[in-house]
Amino acid sequence: MDSNGVQLHRSPLLRFFSFMQPHLRYLVGAALIGVGKFTLPLAFPLAFRYVVDVLLAAHPKIEGLNLIIDRWCVGLAHLSGLSATPEAKLAAISVVMLILYVLQALASYYRNYWGGIAGNRLIFDLQCKLFGHLQQLSHSYFDRNPTGGIVARVLNDVSKARELVDSALIDVWMDGVSLIMVVGLLFALDWKLALVALAVAPVWVVFVHFFAPRIKAVSHRMQETAEQISGEVHERVAGASTIKSFGREDHESNRFQQRSEHLYGRTIDKVRLAAKQEMLIQLLTRGAPAVVVWVGASMIMHGSVTLGTLVAFVSLIAFLYMPLERFAQLSVIASASMAAIERLFEFLDLKPEITDHPLSRPFSVRRGTVRFEHVSFSYRAQEGASPREVLNNIDLDIPGGLRVALVGRSGAGKTTLANLIPRFYDPVAGRVLVDGKDVRHYTVKSLRESISFVMQDALLFSASVRDNLLYARPEATDEMLWQALELANLRQFVEALPDGLETIIGERGVKVSGGQRQRLALARAFLKDSKIVILDEATSAVDSEAENLIHEAMERLMVGRTVFLIAHRLRSAVNADLIVALDQGRIVETGTHAELMSRGGTYARLFTEQTRGLDPDAAERSSEAIEA
Repeated sequence: MDSNGVQLHRSPLLRFFSFMQPHLRYLVGAALIGVGKFTLPLAFPLAFRYVVDVLLAAHPKIEGLNLIIDRWCVGLAHLSGLSATPEAKLAAISVVMLILYVLQALASYYRNYWGGIAGNRLIFDLQCKLFGHLQQLSHSYFDRNPTGGIVARVLNDVSKARELVDSALIDVWMDGVSLIMVVGLLFALDWKLALVALAVAPVWVVFVHFFAPRIKAVSHRMQETAEQISGEVHERVAGASTIKSFGREDHESNRFQQRSEHLYGRTIDKVRLAAKQEMLIQLLTRGAPAVVVWVGASMIMHGSVTLGTLVAFVSLIAFLYMPLERFAQLSVIASASMAAIERLFEFLDLKPEITDHPLSRPFSVRRGTVRFEHVSFSYRAQEGASPREVLNNIDLDIPGGLRVALVGRSGAGKTTLANLIPRFYDPVAGRVLVDGKDVRHYTVKSLRESISFVMQDALLFSASVRDNLLYARPEATDEMLWQALELANLRQFVEALPDGLETIIGERGVKVSGGQRQRLALARAFLKDSKIVILDEATSAVDSEAENLIHEAMERLMVGRTVFLIAHRLRSAVNADLIVALDQGRIVETGTHAELMSRGGTYARLFTEQTRGLDPDAAERSSEAIEA
């Protein structure tokens, strides 16, 4: 492993090929059938030579391949009950050619079918591997990378890599075997003409060797740019309301156009290189036959070859130069695919920062006690920046069943402190204990199963209400679902939906308000029924009526559990058993609402700021009303 936490493995291409092993039979079958598809037509030039030099010639000279073909034609004529006349031989060879073309058509079907199975199954396996690995990556990876860019790598790069399956894993074998057979036939016909035809090969190698690495480098830059654009598009779609509220539609359109022009420029660079390579390769493969005809015609004039030999030779040349052109095209496809494959395995080599320790065990959280011992935390530095310290030497002991409110200005470290409990991150110093055990001694799965979350932006999937609830507890019965909705003050809303629990909500279904979204998240927490609950800004963006309903549900949820409430709005904090005020990553004071207000410290200033605009008597009445 290198210093960046990336695992070092064998070449990406070999690792990519390893995904083909379960589907090798389809790959080999497609390659072998493909060889038949491209080699069966090689019989036509030989048959045409036989017809010209033997059947149509006044004084035929039967030798070599013509002698072999003649014996087969005589045998087929006798099997058909015909005499070995030129007409019978012509009929026999014509029927054989028709049968060969039928076999070629069947070979073409199975080559495409089996190749499609192998290629698409490889992509299926690779995408599942990528998505499974994505689920194992730590929160910090998602903090550093845009969502759209991640999606592009999982989907778009895999599609690019798929092109290599057809081109490299199937066509290369077909063209390779065909090329060997054609070269053998050319030398069998006339070795001098064969050397003339193959004289272009060294120049072809030089061209491919020159262009391939350059096309690969441009393709790599193209895919990186496409990933950036994908990330920005995802952000803009998610933030459409913000864009419209500021009237920035034209600005975003211009920005997208600039980014797309950058991608267009890199795409044209690749197109230019590929076009230059194709131009030079075609100059070789299209010009070489003219030279062969020139030399061959001269040899006919001198009586060293027959007309039929030259006709067959020129026909076979197409089968020689066609694979060379496809190999050149393959180098373009392979270069782009290799760039995608390298990015894919670079992603797969990312090591999750949060993993189970070899000695960790699936403990259950029973009491819900939480203790922070000398905890410090810094977010991982971006390139060229120094680490940003968020928490500094935090000491805090929370008994089980206590309601704890974490308060402080934005950036004080409230959410980060709570995120250390389920090991979304590990502290850089100190340790976090749950029920007296270091959280690293729990398996990640067992620890997080014992903690419920109601996040600031509660995510609802585009699925039914039932599926969204079952996400917290897959084995829950309908009775348990309705009970959770009742406790979350949402039963009446769900009963009024067109299909009740089966109603689709989210982007593809019924739209829900912010308050309803929060209460569905609370219903999930009721279903999960864990000993520790983390409520992150649960009422930060809802109206007063919805906030009251949410607070009622929260009060029920808090009973008998250890609760960490993260809130800038201090209505919930005043009723907490313990308020922890943070400032610049440090705990500056702890106590109840009354205690902290009497001290006149950080919490009192925050509370006063929230009631600013009211006269002192009104502010005092507000505080008393909240406490009541």
